[in-house]
Amino acid sequence: MSEIFLGKARHWLLFVVVAVCFFLTGIYHLHVSQFNIFVGITMALAVLLVFSVILDYRPGDRVTREDLPESDGD
Repeated sequence: MSEIFLGKARHWLLFVVVAVCFFLTGIYHLHVSQFNIFVGITMALAVLLVFSVILDYRPGDRVTREDLPESDGD
């Protein structure tokens, strides 16, 4: 399974949490009735995800299936 789902399990768990949050905001029509709250939730989740991935990344972690070519420093 690690060849299919690259990345850490907690990142995938955060993805599921965000999907559930978006599902719930859709059920309650927040994007129509309470747009400012919806945008606040969306921005907060985006910031949470970005910072959790950035702070959790360690050099040497595998993030792609193929190796990235080394740059020549041009």
